[in-house]
Amino acid sequence: MTPDQDTTKIQNRLCSSALEAEEAGNLERAASLYRQAIQYDRSNPTPYLFFGFCLQLLGKMDAATQAWSLGADLDARFINAWRADGADELIRQRSKAADNAIRRHFTRLHAACIEEFTAAYPTADIDRIAEAIWCQTHDSEFKYRHPEQQPHLFFVPGLEPIPVYSAHHAPWFNILEATWTDIRDEFLAAQKVAADEQTPYLDANAASLGNDWKPIADSLNWGSFHLYKMGVPNPRLLELFPRTLETLANVPLVDTPTGPSEILFSVLQGGQHIPPHFGVANTDMTVHLPIIFPGDAAIRVIDADYEWQTGKVFAFDDAFRHESWNRSAQPRVNLLFEAWHPDLTADEQKVIAAAFQARSLWNSSRSLDH
Repeated sequence: MTPDQDTTKIQNRLCSSALEAEEAGNLERAASLYRQAIQYDRSNPTPYLFFGFCLQLLGKMDAATQAWSLGADLDARFINAWRADGADELIRQRSKAADNAIRRHFTRLHAACIEEFTAAYPTADIDRIAEAIWCQTHDSEFKYRHPEQQPHLFFVPGLEPIPVYSAHHAPWFNILEATWTDIRDEFLAAQKVAADEQTPYLDANAASLGNDWKPIADSLNWGSFHLYKMGVPNPRLLELFPRTLETLANVPLVDTPTGPSEILFSVLQGGQHIPPHFGVANTDMTVHLPIIFPGDAAIRVIDADYEWQTGKVFAFDDAFRHESWNRSAQPRVNLLFEAWHPDLTADEQKVIAAAFQARSLWNSSRSLDH
């Protein structure tokens, strides 16, 4: 028996013993056994499902929600298994409980964030954000405003859907275009001394999206030099891009407590295709400044194709269905970052950032030790 098989056998035995204890009413012992099962293989989401249900039976609702949420991180199908035809009754029962608990928790978390912000800034008009939808965890049915605009995380129904932006929406386009050669030169210099900072834009999990994603999953076929990623700075790269950062200081970047949400140089190799998909939220614009354009490369937003032009900004709402490709033999390089939707007020930007931060803080505080 291989080590993996041995681990699975032990984990299954622990879960079986835990379920017997649960059915006998010995919930504390059951919870302890489920926790041990998780420790044997933290990548298997099933014990999280049973552990969370046991914690709920113990009246530890917050702890149950944390366990279920950690399991859902491992497999997004975790909280939807109860909807599947032919699902095992034990799985169905626990999956539905997990789904309901996670939706209830995050909906209340958003409401609490709005309430706290309103108390701190009583004159702020944030009604549109109060009505925002956390798409994966909203606790009631909702409809997207535009059939081709379906952000998979955060959606503000009151925002005007704008698939592609122009300089009319963002006068700072001109500042970027005036400095694009400086930005290009910094990239070319950095590429020589910090080539090892390039990482795959997508991790290996992207391969689970389908065969079309496998060529760019965990691969430098679509690489990135991240100056900031999820608000986390890369000090080595920041030192190499002073002019780029000086230029971006004129842009209303989507921000986090530790820095801009994302600034990177996106490197799409020749012959690669990024399949159709939807982005995270409709509250920002995704901005591309092409600095190395080999030709025969473009992006499609909904059903319209746009060929990049060197030094010319292309900005769009990535909550709309979009895809892109590079059919040339050479890499295409774009400076890429996120800027706020131009219709959002300063107060709305602040409360959106606060809502994302509240969610991030709760996620980072999750634990199985309850």
